Amino acid sequence: MMMFLRNRFAFKKCYILKIYDFKNSPATIVGKACHKSLERYYKGETPDAAANVGIAYINSVKDDDVEWGKTGSREKVIQDFAKAFNGYIEEAPEYHNILGVEKEITSVIEHNGVELGLPAKSVSDLIVENENGEIEIIDHKFISTYTDGETEDGAQIFQALFNYHNVKAEYGRAPKRMIFNEYKISKNSNGDAQLQPYVIEFDKHPEFHEIFVNIYNETTREISRPDCLYLPNFQDRFDYSGETFKDYKAQIITVESPIIVQHKTGDFQFKEKKFVSSPVNIVDNASLTEEEKIRVKLLEFGVPVEMAETHHGSSIIQYTLKASRGVKMSQFEKYAADLALALKAKTIRVQAPIMGTDMVGVEVPNPDRKVINFFNDDNSINSKIKLEPSSTNIPIGVDVYGNAVNKALEDMPHLLIAGATGQGKSVMINVCVRALAEQNTADELKFVMIDPKRVELVQFKSFPNLIPPIIYDTDKAVKALYWLIDQMEKRYEMFEQAGVRDISQYRKNVAPLHRIVVVIDEFADLILQSKEQKEGGTAEKAIIRLAQKGRASDIHLIVGTQRPSTDVLSGLLKANFPTRIAFTTSSRVDSQVILDQPGAEELTGRGDLLFLDPYTRGLQRLQSFLC
Repeated sequence: MMMFLRNRFAFKKCYILKIYDFKNSPATIVGKACHKSLERYYKGETPDAAANVGIAYINSVKDDDVEWGKTGSREKVIQDFAKAFNGYIEEAPEYHNILGVEKEITSVIEHNGVELGLPAKSVSDLIVENENGEIEIIDHKFISTYTDGETEDGAQIFQALFNYHNVKAEYGRAPKRMIFNEYKISKNSNGDAQLQPYVIEFDKHPEFHEIFVNIYNETTREISRPDCLYLPNFQDRFDYSGETFKDYKAQIITVESPIIVQHKTGDFQFKEKKFVSSPVNIVDNASLTEEEKIRVKLLEFGVPVEMAETHHGSSIIQYTLKASRGVKMSQFEKYAADLALALKAKTIRVQAPIMGTDMVGVEVPNPDRKVINFFNDDNSINSKIKLEPSSTNIPIGVDVYGNAVNKALEDMPHLLIAGATGQGKSVMINVCVRALAEQNTADELKFVMIDPKRVELVQFKSFPNLIPPIIYDTDKAVKALYWLIDQMEKRYEMFEQAGVRDISQYRKNVAPLHRIVVVIDEFADLILQSKEQKEGGTAEKAIIRLAQKGRASDIHLIVGTQRPSTDVLSGLLKANFPTRIAFTTSSRVDSQVILDQPGAEELTGRGDLLFLDPYTRGLQRLQSFLC
């Protein structure tokens, strides 16, 4: 109703035509995520399960739909959400009897025995019954400043009275009060509780009911008029300070007698559009090359480009193009689906721009796919792979230009590998183990292998580099991780006694010392199944501690998971795994969890991967080796 009173054009655009082209602030995203999680929480789900719903919503929001500002980011929004949601459920009171959660009610309002023009609709966050049998309406609000309890807030009074009439119609008795639970996201400097209620007692303000019904009656009659062309513009007066409400209360202004500037709007005229074939589908253009199809399709949308080189990789084909002056890079990602339609491609990925160049890349699956083997037919190592004695080089894969990308494990210093089932995760772990074993003797490098699924690492059972045999049991795996922490601390004591900073100086000045590589194939199972040990921790705590301090002592982690969810890949864990590999994921959200950005959902599978290297900043698309 408030939008209708402010500006009829905005009302018609938003509520009639369903056009939502406004951007949300990070605080709005936090509030919406908290509402979604609280709905699940009050319907009986655990706090963790409810929180995952909010995080999934935040990850699903497109960057273009948010006004991030100078300091905003998706990671900060998730942190603010977690703080707000957990703080709210901790401070919120226990309710005697919950009657409804996110209850949507539509009813007809009566005044003096007469039904008003249009039905009223409201959604109540919570409807509860207290110990005295009184009905209370609860509204969750996540705010930056509290509402002054001594003021009459017009917007909240209107919201409360909408809920009042609908709840009364639904339950057959009038609610006693509406409580706006206002939770301040930023911490109170004076130490007060973050959750503070703003309460509207319905029976103490009978004049509110009369004002509301009069405004509702006048507004609905105005909407129902067939010749409704003029409308008062209350943009400057109908604000959230309650000034307009006071004017109504004093009968200074009314809907039917506007005294403020008026807007005139005409009816919307819709013209029927005829089907027009795209230029790339016209018979005369049947012989167009794929490059020309891209150029012509972009030209349809007024985006002139100049096509450049085409690169045929083992799993993808990359078309490169140069944008005309004045064309924004964001436009190319917007037209990705249209380009896929023109090329009849199953998936498409747009790089705008290609890292380190002034080109834009359009990547589609290569129909003539090739496999890149780690070993040749004569059991020699593929010539693209660069291995050196006593080093930790790992061949990540081959890019679209045919160049192999190798990365030293000591520079990573830990590697996270994730993706959907059957997309190449375990094969990548095999490549890492084979490469490290080929370059190091058993005296130079030791493996600690943990395989909760029992079948992924069985081929390395006879490796001489293994310290203990492959660990399958969860309890034994946790004990092994804490044993590694003890070894790490002992190495730091040795460095202190020798007066050196790290392992390289120790080897140079004191004595040789082997490096340790911990390989965990499905560490989601390990984290979720591990129980508290007598040593005082879980697998997740041990992995995070090893990741934080293991680099200087030459202890490295290679972990893989097919479950990229936030309860497994927490923010603290990912912060210590800056080097990550994502294989094909089932959704955009999973890609966001692994890489902190979308893209993996568009991969083609079978070893097609995205490599996040913290030193180069940006994603590299590679085809992994088959081992």
